[in-house]
Amino acid sequence: MHEDKITSDESEGVFNEFIEDQLEDIFEDIINNGGIDRFGENNSDIIIEMDDINPPILVHDDGGSGGGRGRGAGPGREGETIRFNLPFKNFMELIAQKLKLPNLTKEGKGKIKEFSYTFKTFGPVGVILDKKRTFKRALKSSVSAGIYDPDKDKYEIAIRRKDKRYKLPKREEKPKYKAVVFYMGDISYSTYGERLELEKRLVNFIHSWVDFNYGPGNVDHRFFVHDSEAYEVNADEFYNISNAGGTRASIVFDLINQIAFNEYEVPMTNFYAFYFGDGELFGDDSKQISELLKKSLKPVFNRIGIVEVKPSSISQLKKELSEQYKQDQVVRVTEIHDKSHTVRVIRDLFGEVNAKH
Repeated sequence: MHEDKITSDESEGVFNEFIEDQLEDIFEDIINNGGIDRFGENNSDIIIEMDDINPPILVHDDGGSGGGRGRGAGPGREGETIRFNLPFKNFMELIAQKLKLPNLTKEGKGKIKEFSYTFKTFGPVGVILDKKRTFKRALKSSVSAGIYDPDKDKYEIAIRRKDKRYKLPKREEKPKYKAVVFYMGDISYSTYGERLELEKRLVNFIHSWVDFNYGPGNVDHRFFVHDSEAYEVNADEFYNISNAGGTRASIVFDLINQIAFNEYEVPMTNFYAFYFGDGELFGDDSKQISELLKKSLKPVFNRIGIVEVKPSSISQLKKELSEQYKQDQVVRVTEIHDKSHTVRVIRDLFGEVNAKH
C-alpha cells in the first residue's frame, strides 16, 4: 500500500489541522449548549481534552534524512484521551469567529500614557539646587585650593559656580488603562445556585473577551454591588456578599457614572458596564436608570449591557428599557434563564445589532 511521505516540519502542520477539525465539535457544543466554561486563570492557555478519538500516527522514515510518513487518522486505542493546551488568543479568535463577534476597540485609540517627573539626574544648571551634592563638590574644591584645612585652622568653604549641582527632572511614561469595565450586581435577590453560576459564566466571558481585545494589563476590571445602597467590592465579594433587603438599582449606575467622570480621562478611555439582577425594581427606579443612560452614560460608554438573570413575573427592568434601546449600538438589554441561553446573551451583548443569530 502506498504511503505519502511528509517531512518532520510538515507533520506538525498535519497534526494541527487534525486538532482544528476536532475543535469544530467542541465549538458546536459551546454554540448549542452554552458550554463556555473552559477559560483559564489570567488569560492562560485553555486545557482541551478529547476523549475516544483516533489521533493521526506519524512515523519517522528510516530511509530518509529527517523525513517521515504520516498514516493519517490511525486506529487509536479505545478510550484514549488527548490533553493539550490551546493558547488563550487562539481560543478567543475561534470563539469570535464562531459567534461572529466584532472587535471591540475603537479607531484611533492608541496606547494611553500618563507622565510623571522624577529627579534622578543632576547638572550644572537648573532651578532646584541639590544642596548635598553642591556642598560635597565645594568641599573638595576648597581642600584642593587649600582654603579648607582643619590642621591649619582653615575652615573656609567657597561655593563656586562650577561646584553647583541642580536636580534635573526626568520625564517618565506610565501606561494607563485603555479600557475600564464596571460589573454591577444586585445583591438584594438570591444570588446562589444556578442564578450565581449563570452570572459567573457571563462575567467570566466578558472579562476574557475585553482582555482579548485590549490586551491583558490594559483593562481595569471593577466590581460593584447594591441593595438599598451601592458600593465597590473585590471580585470574590461580588459573588459572595450576603443578601440584603430592598433594592435601588439606579444608585449603582449613578456611582459608576461619578467614578467614570472623576477618576478617568473620559475622552481617552474605553468604558464598558454590565448590570446583572432579577429586574424587580420599585417606584421610578427604572425611569432614573433610563435617564442616567440617556444623559450621562450612553454618550461616553462603548457598551452597556443590562442582563436580567432568571427574572420573575414581576421583573420590569428589561420591559421598561427594551423598546427604548431596541437595536441600540451601545445599550443592550437581554435576559438569561439557563445556561443554554449563554451564547445568545453573549451575542446580544457583543454582536452586531443587525446580525442574525
